[in-house]
Amino acid sequence: MINCRCIGAVINASLIIALILVFSACAAQPTKTVDLQQGVAAEQRAGAPAQEVKTSAPAEKQAVGKKEGAAAKESGTVVCLCEQYTVKKGDTLWWIAKYKDVYNDPFLWPIIYEANKDIIKNPKLLYPGQELGIPREGYVLKEIKNIRKKAGASKPYLPSRQANLPVD
Repeated sequence: MINCRCIGAVINASLIIALILVFSACAAQPTKTVDLQQGVAAEQRAGAPAQEVKTSAPAEKQAVGKKEGAAAKESGTVVCLCEQYTVKKGDTLWWIAKYKDVYNDPFLWPIIYEANKDIIKNPKLLYPGQELGIPREGYVLKEIKNIRKKAGASKPYLPSRQANLPVD
């Protein structure tokens, strides 16, 4: 005869595993961005007319971060930094700031909010189709640290080296 305790333990273990899988799926990013240069290249191969891409710098200077430009070019990873972003369903300021072609740092979402206060009345409510401006300059590292601190980043409030900071 099968022991009831064994069956209960197996059921509990199965439920715990199922909950872990459900919660890990909920933490997935709702939308993903595509490297704009790859998207334009794909459209050109498909025969569609190329769309104009608004960027903050010429193609030679669109490397990840100012200090890492040479290293990024050597490794072949160039990110097209956007100056405008169109909100998609499910987007939040946190996710938008986290995208590699925006800031690659979710704690910089207040910069986007401050720059678009005329469009965004409540930072928790974004609507698909809203055109948000993405500031690319006008900040110093001390301001960036204060912004990250207010957004809930941990000490020492410094952004990662991969972040695309809007600094002069």
